[in-house]
Amino acid sequence: MAIISISLPETLVRKIDSHVVGQGYRNRSDFIRHVIEQALQETGEVGGGRYRLIVVMSDHEEVMYVDRNIVSLIHGYSDGLKALYHQLLDSGLCITVSVTEEKGDDWRILVKRLRGLRGVKNVHTTVI
Repeated sequence: MAIISISLPETLVRKIDSHVVGQGYRNRSDFIRHVIEQALQETGEVGGGRYRLIVVMSDHEEVMYVDRNIVSLIHGYSDGLKALYHQLLDSGLCITVSVTEEKGDDWRILVKRLRGLRGVKNVHTTVI
């Protein structure tokens, strides 16, 4: 296993240490390795699962019917759609969760289109 050195501000190191203890990681390296793997899974650089989870946070008070646009895009780009869940959280904020089969790069196009919708606050994706 390769060893790399990085310089971090002390405040960030304290936050990492807090996560190591609070989340049950063995040490800083274990935590940092996990965070890097998650980031690479989100970009599709590292696989490891059969399904892709896509989570979209939107504000339908900012853009009326943004939730309809989200659901429409997910149905249009996800041949392997396995699950779709939409929930109003509060004050116009909604969350849409979808699970698709991990096939090719269609999910990249979908995520890019979702991020481009007005009213979408955040899109997170990972392999599960």
